[in-house]
Amino acid sequence: MPPEIAQRSAPTVKSGARPTFALYTLGCKVNQYDSHQIARILVSKGFRRVEFRESADLYVIDTCTVTSHADKKSRQAASRARRNNPDAVVAVTGCAATKDALQFERAAPGALILSNAQKFELPERAIARLKNLENWAQNYADFRAQTGSEPVPSPTRERAVLKIQDGCNHKCSYCIIPRVRGESVLKSRVQLMREAREFVSEGAREIVVTGVSMGDFRGQEPEIAGQSRNAEINALLRAVSSIEGLERVRTSSLDPADVDVAWLETVAQTPKVMPHIHLALQSGSRGVLRRMRRRYLPELYLKWAQKWREIAPDAGLTTDVIVGFPGETESEWQETLALCRAAKFSAIHVFPYSPREETFAANHLQELGGLVSVETQKRRVAELIELGNQLSGEFAFHFLWKENEILVENIGDGWAEGLTPAYLKARVETGDAKLQKGDLVRFVAQSFDAGVLAGKMV
Repeated sequence: MPPEIAQRSAPTVKSGARPTFALYTLGCKVNQYDSHQIARILVSKGFRRVEFRESADLYVIDTCTVTSHADKKSRQAASRARRNNPDAVVAVTGCAATKDALQFERAAPGALILSNAQKFELPERAIARLKNLENWAQNYADFRAQTGSEPVPSPTRERAVLKIQDGCNHKCSYCIIPRVRGESVLKSRVQLMREAREFVSEGAREIVVTGVSMGDFRGQEPEIAGQSRNAEINALLRAVSSIEGLERVRTSSLDPADVDVAWLETVAQTPKVMPHIHLALQSGSRGVLRRMRRRYLPELYLKWAQKWREIAPDAGLTTDVIVGFPGETESEWQETLALCRAAKFSAIHVFPYSPREETFAANHLQELGGLVSVETQKRRVAELIELGNQLSGEFAFHFLWKENEILVENIGDGWAEGLTPAYLKARVETGDAKLQKGDLVRFVAQSFDAGVLAGKMV
């Protein structure tokens, strides 16, 4: 047994008291799904979830490594957990832990560090480590004796994430994800529908269908001539939307190379499926996309953006853009800005390029044209943020003084917050209305400021 474990006393838990855990998730919706599954397992074993800032017996950090900033935030979360309760077990998993475990050994000495391949072993291994702490095993045994063998109900959430696929077989030159998540693996539709029904029975009002490379979800049978390449995803969206008690379905990002008209029409026309899609642009320059090893050209991207606007004029269209990719010239940057204007995005997520170890781009910087200067990258980031804010405002303007709806995620004294169908954040004055998270609230938007619609409940 490691000395740092043997020398720790048990977390402060009374005999027979319900043990506690806190969870911190960084990164994508796939991580949100994984974290939710870990939470469900822990709750079924008798744990009670507390806020991450509170003292807990177990801290779980599901990390992200998509950028160097994500690495830093992941380390900071591990350090914060150790400070919150020096005697707790800190368990770190996810992509950053898979890429570089040593950084977390330094950030949170004695942490339990598990790769993505080991992620769902975390509950059992964390409990095993907790049982090594003085008095904890007896406290836990006392608790289980008092509560019996029946599982504690899983945590209810207004929104659940349904992971249909994991891993990626594509080799974008900047991306570390294929190394830390492995090759593409699909789930069966039968398994997914079972999970979706479980989420709804636990209180979910909205399900987000997601994956690392969702375009790979094409079932086990060969594609039929003339059939949509996304026939399996489309069928799944329709099936999930038919679950009784579920109010909303959202679909996560699809690679522009995998888009087709049938998928756009399914999202736009299927009842309960929200009118919003996310297509990662990354760059609007043909040359940069080629160096990124993306599978589409700007012309194809713009074709799908304009087709989406034609099919669903008031729907949301969000994107990701990497700024300052190696060798990005000023003319290439202007091409990106021009495409963003033409696509009329409802929101742009801006990511300054940062080299990820063991990616092609990081290992061939000079071959790709060298790093863009820090000053140039900062200027371009500011320009794109400004453009993104402008486009968001123009999109939101169409919803002013019209009736809309949110699914309530946060509640305060006389107000509620949530997302509209088109994926706009909204804050609604609710007066004396008695609301709960997960309720659907109709409102009329009166203003838009700092990325938020504001209005009154009707």
